[in-house]
Amino acid sequence: MEKLAKLNHADQRCVLLLNLNNEKCQWDENFKALNWHCIHSTDTSKAIQHIKKNNINVAIAMISSAYQHCVFKALSRILKVKSNISWIAISCDNLFPEYLLASQHPTYFSDYHHLPVDWSKLGHTLGHAMGMAAMKADKPCDKKNGGLKNNVMLGKSTAIQHLNSAVNKIASVDATVLISGETGTGKGLCAHLIHAQSARKNGPFITVNCGALPTTLIHSELFGYDKGAFTGANKTYIGHIERADKGTLFLDEIGDLTLESQIQLLQFIEDRTIERLGGNHRRTIDCRIIFASHVDLESAVDKGQFREDLYHRLNILRIHVPSLREHKEDIKLLANAYLKLHKPAEAELSFSTTALETMFRYEWPGNVRELKNRIQRAVVMTDNTIINEQDMGIKAINDLSPKVKLVHQRVDIDTEVLLDAINRNNHNISAAAKELNISRTTFYRLIKKCKIKIKP
Repeated sequence: MEKLAKLNHADQRCVLLLNLNNEKCQWDENFKALNWHCIHSTDTSKAIQHIKKNNINVAIAMISSAYQHCVFKALSRILKVKSNISWIAISCDNLFPEYLLASQHPTYFSDYHHLPVDWSKLGHTLGHAMGMAAMKADKPCDKKNGGLKNNVMLGKSTAIQHLNSAVNKIASVDATVLISGETGTGKGLCAHLIHAQSARKNGPFITVNCGALPTTLIHSELFGYDKGAFTGANKTYIGHIERADKGTLFLDEIGDLTLESQIQLLQFIEDRTIERLGGNHRRTIDCRIIFASHVDLESAVDKGQFREDLYHRLNILRIHVPSLREHKEDIKLLANAYLKLHKPAEAELSFSTTALETMFRYEWPGNVRELKNRIQRAVVMTDNTIINEQDMGIKAINDLSPKVKLVHQRVDIDTEVLLDAINRNNHNISAAAKELNISRTTFYRLIKKCKIKIKP
């Protein structure tokens, strides 16, 4: 029961529904089905009270032509109280997108929806908004609760200090950025930090995982489409690029785009204009573009898998995020910070000496992301106030040559790591292997060794 209570504590999610025009929204059961608790408010002052009382980070604003100015005024007031809330807009009268995206009006929303609500899509949007809110938190963690500082990557190592210095310099200019590094190193966080320190920090930050876009939907997702563009297009859809107007567009895993999509993207980079599918005029988009890839793009160019002209246009300012193996001296600092973030406020938890030693010797194939996930797991699984290496599910290899150590690390990777990677990637073996930074062949060998059954 105690462990279940910990899980319920971690799973509590509240969303504020700001409904100044008092639309009829009897959606409590819909939100409940999405594992969200909805708090309704028809008054700005009461909304602020709810936000403070419940530490709300995700909110929805109902907006219509008649109440648009009232909503914008309310949002401006609320953002002064808490600036890291991720806002989602629901239009009551097809107000979007022309008005909200017009240059004379500020962009508040990370995503837009119309009535009637598509609850499946809104569920995905809420999850994304929660992640964005966590990334742009005003003070994610101070010295009292973990040592994280605002607008910097956490770490005292030379590698991280150099990275923070580079981020600070690059944020001060508006040029295109390419972030390289292994999966799980924090490329997304690095992009957020650049945006947060830039002149565009009050604009939207739109993230697109290029590797997750279905090939047949890439164009419509990136560039959008007009009503009637194709069968089933019963309303205008604003693409990710257009949503980033006046802000930052973060294109993650750019190396996974098809060559055809690379051509379309290249044209946008050159003239900064787009045309929606089914549209008849081009729109100018003012945004900064940040690219990220764990793929070696130079090798991809040599193999004909990535366009050389596109590579030269995105490789203007380059940042490499080091793997956790390259700054192991930061592990204790990171581990304690993540422990503070994940443990219940009343719990007194710490790491054993052997756990810290094991963390230092472990190779961390999933990098900082794996460290964070394993600590979150340990908080739930431990039966004591002292967390050991078994709670985290890691093993270290001692007294071996580097080459033998790497072989054993990959062979002895535990079943849970494999299963977690498989589930996170919806049983896509190639994607799971890529996340753990091992070959597809090795991944299959480990699956067989651990006797894991894969869905057909």
